[in-house]
Amino acid sequence: MNKRLKVEAIKQDIGKIIGNTCFVCGCTKSKKGMTVHHLWYIFDDVIYKNYPQTVDGKIKYYTELLKKVEEMPKRFMFLCNVHHQALERLNRYKKETLTKLLEALALTKTK
Repeated sequence: MNKRLKVEAIKQDIGKIIGNTCFVCGCTKSKKGMTVHHLWYIFDDVIYKNYPQTVDGKIKYYTELLKKVEEMPKRFMFLCNVHHQALERLNRYKKETLTKLLEALALTKTK
């Protein structure tokens, strides 16, 4: 099996455990791919940036992440990459700022 396909197969295995659809939009496949979001981290956790950004590094990351997901699936969420990136951006704001931004969005009239 091709290494990139192996990464996708491991992600699919993870998806089967935590709900094979994007939590936000419900898609099961995305042009930009699917990924796993940590709802919270624990000491000595499996973190993407700690692995080499190579196909072999991704295989190792997702293999080790699969074990963590099996141990505690409620700690993770399956997302398409577009919504994962949006969530990570929103996560940069303080809760008060995010609340005010959402309030401003609700008050904004669209065309």
